[in-house]
Amino acid sequence: MKQELFKLIRKHHFNISIYTAEIFERRCQEEIIRSDEDQSSFVYLEFDFDEIKKVAQSDEDSLRFLEVMLTALNRNNRGSDILGFLENDSGLGMLLLDSKIEGWIRVRGRILQCANSEGFSKAGNIIASVVKPIVYPTCIADAQDLKAIEAVSQELATPVESTESAPA
Repeated sequence: MKQELFKLIRKHHFNISIYTAEIFERRCQEEIIRSDEDQSSFVYLEFDFDEIKKVAQSDEDSLRFLEVMLTALNRNNRGSDILGFLENDSGLGMLLLDSKIEGWIRVRGRILQCANSEGFSKAGNIIASVVKPIVYPTCIADAQDLKAIEAVSQELATPVESTESAPA
């Protein structure tokens, strides 16, 4: 899958860097330390290739999901977010720096919007089944964050419908 991702990046001329698994793991550790020192937060996401393929039900749709995701990230890159391979190149990990769950909601919305424009209806189901956002630090004292996490969990369980308006 790693080679297919690099082919997609070259094909579309995406301005996206993907760290190796070793460097991504170090960046995760650095961000935990930084967040503890600065009392900031970040969102950690995993996109496991096998899980994506299982939900997508084909190699073609699995690659199509990754293409849609990379397209959305390329169009709306904050510059501070980090993308890297997981251990054994089993998937992609992502850090949304200086974010809370709302950051994931925005990124998720951009991916789904891109999927809708590309006519790829499986994206919502793949995201809901595969991606489990983790907000660091996990001991969130702010009740608003807890409510947001619950709302996102419920929202992810519900398939996204097209946002196009029906003709009057």
